[in-house]
Amino acid sequence: MTENHLMQLAHDVVRRALEAGATDAECTAAEGEEFSANVRMRELESLKEAGSRGMGVRVLVGRRAGSASTSDLSREGIERLVRSAMELAEVTNEDPHAGLPEPEEFGSLEGDLRLCAADVAGLATESKVEIAKRAEEAAFATDPRVSNSEGASFDSHEGRHIFVNSRGFAGEYRTSYCSVSAVPVAREADSMERDYWDSLSRSFRGLDKPEDVGRTAARRALRRLRPVKVQTQKVPVVFEPRVARGLMGNIFEAVHGMAVYRHQSFLAGKIGERVASEQVTLIDDGTIPGLFGTSPFDDEGVPSR
Repeated sequence: MTENHLMQLAHDVVRRALEAGATDAECTAAEGEEFSANVRMRELESLKEAGSRGMGVRVLVGRRAGSASTSDLSREGIERLVRSAMELAEVTNEDPHAGLPEPEEFGSLEGDLRLCAADVAGLATESKVEIAKRAEEAAFATDPRVSNSEGASFDSHEGRHIFVNSRGFAGEYRTSYCSVSAVPVAREADSMERDYWDSLSRSFRGLDKPEDVGRTAARRALRRLRPVKVQTQKVPVVFEPRVARGLMGNIFEAVHGMAVYRHQSFLAGKIGERVASEQVTLIDDGTIPGLFGTSPFDDEGVPSR
């Protein structure tokens, strides 16, 4: 399949939906290549290389919406995709707010958002395996009490994202990422603990050194040894970044537009009200180059902001 073919398929899906009676339609398509190398106790345990392609369509029949997705991009698969979405639209309830943005709202951010790095694709398989081995070896070298491991890994992905709708918008962009991680096991007498650390980046050059990842993971496992029970008390609590991220994740889900719209968020109807300390500030910015929440346009073809 050529690069242009996937874009042409997306246009074809939208055209077929309109011919089937849709008032409006939009199609997303994606393809990608992924790699994963896992080592354990200094030996290669698994190696995976895979590719994927798929697309989804959302149709509007008046104020009724239906969606479907498929990984079968044959003519028959495309026909089933459109037919399934149309059938769902016929039986769903009307939504007075369902619809596409106005044509003047569509667009894509210009400039390099650093979403895809050539150095990810340029890494040889042997180099990727060696990176995972270096992370695990560094964990072992940190302390003699780290003598076992649940493994270390190197993962990478390169993808292409396409969006087409019936109001004249068509756009695409590419992404990449890679990561290195380690899960060492520390033991002292009858106490045995494990912990984890990783580094994730859009580019290979943005990753932490595998040795740093391995050492950090080892130190985290070591500090778990011989835990001491804390007495019940009231004290200030400082959350480490990864725990804090998990806590903040609940807030991120609560401010998601769909959750608020469906009244599935505890923040629904709270606009203008104080819901947290004034010392807490959340910034939603989809334009920061190189970050994972960044894209040239959103899920409806409107420029990110």
